[in-house]
Amino acid sequence: MAEGIAFDLVKGVLGKLGSALGDEIGLLRSFKDDADDLRSNFSAIQAVLLDAEERSSAGKESHALRHWLRKLKDAAYDADDLLDEIRTEAEKVRGFLSRANPMHLKFKVKMAHRMKELREKIGKIAKQRNDFGLAEAGPVREAEFKRPETFSVVNEKTIVGRDGDKEKIVKLLLETNSDHDVSVIPIVGLGGLGKTTLAQLAYNDERVTGQHCFDLRAWVCVSTDFDMKTIAKPVISAAGENCALDNSDAVASCLVRIFSQKRFLLVLDDVWNEDQDKWEKFKVLFKDGKKGNKILVTTRNEKVAEIMRTVEPHRVKGLSDDDCWTLFKRRAFKEGEEKDYPSLVEIGKQTVKKCGGVPLAANALGSMMRFKSRTEDAWSAIRDDKMWSLKEKKTILPSLKLSYIQMPSSLKQCFAYCSIFPKDYAINKDDLIRQWIALGFISSHETWTSMEDIGNEYFNDLVWMSFLQDDMENKYRYRMHDLVHDLAQSVAREEVAVIFGEESTGISEGKMLTPVGFTWFPNIYAAKLNRSLISLPSSLYDLQHLEELDISGCGELCELPKMIQKLTKLKELLNNNCSELKGMPRGIGKLLSLQELSVFVVGKQDRVEHCASISELEHLKLVGELEIKGLENVTSPVDAKAANLIEKNLRSLKLEWNVLSAEEGMDTVLPAEEIDTVLENLQPHQKLENLEIEGYGGRKFPSWMMNRIGSYLPNLVKIRLENVPGCSSLPPLGQLPFVEDLIIQNMPAITNLGVDKFPALTRLLLGCMPGLREWVTVLTVDDEEGRRERVPIFSCLTNLLLKECPQLRPEPCLPPSVEYLTISRTSSENLSLILERATPLDGAGQFVDTTVDHIKYVSVNGRNYPYEEEGSSSPEEEEKKSWTSCWSRSNWLARRA
Repeated sequence: MAEGIAFDLVKGVLGKLGSALGDEIGLLRSFKDDADDLRSNFSAIQAVLLDAEERSSAGKESHALRHWLRKLKDAAYDADDLLDEIRTEAEKVRGFLSRANPMHLKFKVKMAHRMKELREKIGKIAKQRNDFGLAEAGPVREAEFKRPETFSVVNEKTIVGRDGDKEKIVKLLLETNSDHDVSVIPIVGLGGLGKTTLAQLAYNDERVTGQHCFDLRAWVCVSTDFDMKTIAKPVISAAGENCALDNSDAVASCLVRIFSQKRFLLVLDDVWNEDQDKWEKFKVLFKDGKKGNKILVTTRNEKVAEIMRTVEPHRVKGLSDDDCWTLFKRRAFKEGEEKDYPSLVEIGKQTVKKCGGVPLAANALGSMMRFKSRTEDAWSAIRDDKMWSLKEKKTILPSLKLSYIQMPSSLKQCFAYCSIFPKDYAINKDDLIRQWIALGFISSHETWTSMEDIGNEYFNDLVWMSFLQDDMENKYRYRMHDLVHDLAQSVAREEVAVIFGEESTGISEGKMLTPVGFTWFPNIYAAKLNRSLISLPSSLYDLQHLEELDISGCGELCELPKMIQKLTKLKELLNNNCSELKGMPRGIGKLLSLQELSVFVVGKQDRVEHCASISELEHLKLVGELEIKGLENVTSPVDAKAANLIEKNLRSLKLEWNVLSAEEGMDTVLPAEEIDTVLENLQPHQKLENLEIEGYGGRKFPSWMMNRIGSYLPNLVKIRLENVPGCSSLPPLGQLPFVEDLIIQNMPAITNLGVDKFPALTRLLLGCMPGLREWVTVLTVDDEEGRRERVPIFSCLTNLLLKECPQLRPEPCLPPSVEYLTISRTSSENLSLILERATPLDGAGQFVDTTVDHIKYVSVNGRNYPYEEEGSSSPEEEEKKSWTSCWSRSNWLARRA
């Protein structure tokens, strides 16, 4: 990144130099004069770097300053590499290599030449800093952005200046007099004006969500990917239908059925498609729809609106200066604080006029000013900044660029990294913070503050500045506005690459960010590759500084070349959803910097000369999530033991064997008795939270699950056991104190669930369990006075899903805590027996009543029967309500099964 990143890079090199000299690494002492000189020059450069980067970012200086920064970064990367190599060599000497070893002596000579060259290069760069008249930074500049301790990120609910727009849109949605099969209402306006916010306001208005308005509402973030499957997925999900999304004809038929049976509201957000033929083909699906169907479209493109509209588009205009001031004031001042600073209010109002009525710009600018000193000089400097008149790419708002310039350098690095995600991508907060940490963007200098806490603070800073926004569909995910994404791409252009082929399609590919080929960008530290690639570009392996490689979703990629060993700084290899990957390259265990690996594939025996053994995991210090596939190809239990999973601080572990089918048995290279030993030897770390075992062909679960799982894996929250045909006994899973989610599927030899308490279990899925009969839900025990007492187990279970369990009988009843019950692929007889036991018992073991009011929702063989406290007067709704108070509910449902 040309702007804002060099400071952190130099700071990191200085940290390594200080640490190396402080630890008295013997090898570095051989070059002590050179190392001291490097530290001195880097310190001198660091003192003026903030000013240099600010001038460069704001376009205040000539091309010469940018060139100087680029040379500095190249030299800093060289220094970083050199220090890493010296430390690695020192560890070898400390461990097993003699100082007199010829290879070690040769290394010292080589390092001496490189150190001298680097010292001279840095010396020249340090002298050149004087040519630009750069100011040295004071000690407070980096701390200026610090959020006050009492301040928290606000989820802003009050929208300013859009009441009139909202009423117009709602009125159009409620209108039923239309000659069209479906009314299409476009919302058109420039980026950042609040088109999506306006659509959300209308979509969630109580008049629109009311019982008598729409049968179905669905929201689709379209972006550049206008195809039927993208639109179909949320629609089908909202309708509660099942459909194979890889079959276009099936998808089309399903949508026609949905649209013809239900009055719907469909929001298509951020549409860019200008191909009228695509729209006409999609519009055919609505021709038999109910009267009053609506599609609300948001777009920046007038041509898109003209192609799709059936009514006049609603054009969103910029906010008034007063409304922009309201947004700015809410962010820039604490409540009522502006009264103490009348001069700043006047400057702020003058500054807000430069936002062009764009709410995103006003919010971002206000967030930035919150952390500026309360002086006229500081506020006037922002108002009068040349950035406002800078001729930049049209999509880069000056207010956003100013907010970026004012960030601390560490936050700039974290923000710029976000450019690796495609536009409209739903970003997982925890995953992003882990990536920042793995890439070294976050360091903790305070022993009482963890890196995760610092990362969380950085993330909240970006949310507060409106650089990241809540995803309305998932509270754990966030999105980046297109204008903010354009800024991230602009500042990250030299060090983050997203490589896409010519046939790229789909939202996860986004748009072209950099040319295909990495040789133009030797300092790239993160690369995301397109899913259509069938092989990795050879230039990839020349990226000496690459720390993250994201190939997730490259479904046609069959192998990773052995040359991947050259990426010695690689910390993250994200390779999930690479379904054709046949194995891992030999030598992957040499990537000792690797901390996150999504999937390790054990290759087949006939490819063993190319594939790594599972034992290559031994020395990798992996954290986070790991999936190991192809375990049927493990050739020895010893290799499984050597993988050393017990020492890896994993949060989630998935172990997968490929079972061809129950009839064909296990396609494995080991005899049955050794398969048991393989799983025994894959014992995970005690802090594991999520455990999944799929396709295991052994006859018993390992001792670390059967004998002491409650004490050995106490932090487990989720367990999934699937396709395990040979095991006839389950581990004592109910002893686990924190397990909330349990999935057990396709285990035909299991006959009972045991009698453990499952104190925290909230969701239970039992599927394809033909032998499962006994399910004890109440225990009879003696109380302190020796009296018999009935104690319910599964006391927290609220969500129960039963699929193909023909013999299952809850004894004596379903847990009374169950609120959501789904039963599928079952006979009417079995359904009746289960539902007859849905009522709670009293202390004497008698059914309390004949109603099941605690169950709010029932789905039987695909049909839904929600509990309605206030049903409509329609016969269909009255029929739905009637089953909730009828003792023969089980029979009523069984007749409809």
